[in-house]
Amino acid sequence: MTFLEAYSKYGPDVERIAEVLGIAPAEADRLINELLERRHAKRSQYSRRRG
Repeated sequence: MTFLEAYSKYGPDVERIAEVLGIAPAEADRLINELLERRHAKRSQYSRRRG
């Protein structure tokens, strides 16, 4: 299972994602934060172009 598949299935549940991927919870948390930051940046760019 990839990180994105795990995130889609379990949402931002750090402990569950870490468990299914076999990684440390801190690493799962880092990956979730990175994903959310990328999504936010993408939305911010879109908003600036429209606004």
